[in-house]
Parts: sequence; C-alpha cells; structure tokens
Amino acid sequence: MVIGAVLTGLVAGLFAALFLTVAAEPSVEEAIKLEQAAAAPDAEHAEEIVSRNVQKGVGLFAAYALAGAGFGLLFAAACVAFKRPYVAGAVLGGAFTVAPWLKYPPNPPAVGDPGTLAERQALYLAVIVIGLLVGAGATLLSRRLRAAGWDDARRVAAVAGAVAAAMLLAFAVLPPPPDPVAAPATLVWRFRLASLGGNAGLWTALTLGFAVLARDRQRVVTPA
Repeated sequence: MVIGAVLTGLVAGLFAALFLTVAAEPSVEEAIKLEQAAAAPDAEHAEEIVSRNVQKGVGLFAAYALAGAGFGLLFAAACVAFKRPYVAGAVLGGAFTVAPWLKYPPNPPAVGDPGTLAERQALYLAVIVIGLLVGAGATLLSRRLRAAGWDDARRVAAVAGAVAAAMLLAFAVLPPPPDPVAAPATLVWRFRLASLGGNAGLWTALTLGFAVLARDRQRVVTPA
C-alpha cells in the first residue's frame, strides 16, 4: 500500500498543479507586473536562476508531483497510526493546508519582504506542527469518548469544539504575519483562495484515492 499511496499522491499533486496553473498563475503574473512597475527604472534586477516559463510550467508540475509523492508516503504512515484513511486525510490536510491558511494565508510570490522569509517559514512550520498535535489529540479524544459510550452526535460536537478551542488559542498566541501586504486586496485574495483550493484538492484526491485502493485491497485479501 505504500507504493500505491506514493503513486496516488503523485497523481494528486499533478491535478493540483493543473488547477493552480489555471486558478493561481494569472494572479502571480499580475503581482510580478505590479512589482516591476513599482521598481525604480534604474534599479538592478537580480538575474533569474530559473525562468518564469519553467517556474510556471515544468517546475510547478514537478514540484507538486514530488510534494504529492512525499505526502503520499506520509499519508501511508499516518494511516497506520490513525487506522482510517479519512481520519488521516482530515488530520494531515487540516494541519498542512487549512490551519496555516487561516493564520498565515499565502501571498503571491512577488508580495512580501525577502528579509522576513525565514521568519515566515518558521511561523508556517509552527502552525503545521501545532495542527498535527491537535489532530492527533482530537483522534485520541474521539476514541476515548466512543469507548465511554458517547453517541456520534455528542462525540463529534465535543471533538470539534476541542479542536476549535485549541487552534483559536494557538492563533491568539502566535504573532501576526510579519509583512504588510501592499498589493490590491482582490489580487491577493484571488491567489489565496486558488492556493487553498489547489492544496485542499491535493489532500482530497489523495485521501479518496487511497481509500479506494485500501477498499479494493481489502476485497482481494478478505476471501483469502
């Protein structure tokens, strides 16, 4: 199942890259044009190591294919811990995509101060780690409430409330985004929503694809 999870993640990554090519790349191009227009005419521009054509073409698809394959490997390991693919997908997708997006929503690549990149990466990673810990804790809480005889409605409500409270507390403690956003709000939010859609789509495709593989494998193994 590990190989199946990796291949499923790779395909999910390619689908996410295709979505982002259509939904996010126009916002990236617009942001780059705004940055170039705001720069002084005599300002020196750093030489591109990788051209934009490569970045938005082969580079984007290769990066998401590799990321998807890596997420597939992580997903396979998470399924061992969480037992159910849908639970693993919810925990990993929430930690890697939804939680960081809510606290530190992404901006187009040309928006932001390069000097704060390390700080932004550290904060983003902190939210992912917190999300993983909260997701793991919510899974344990759900199992204990089920063992205690709680019905599904009360159990789901209690777990959802615990997750919301823990994440809201974490968001309140963590500092705000370090960079002011000078780009037009419409442009920024188009990119942010496209980014959320692409990454959420990757985790959804990976979860559903792996669940189908696991179900088919179970059908083959059960008669034996």
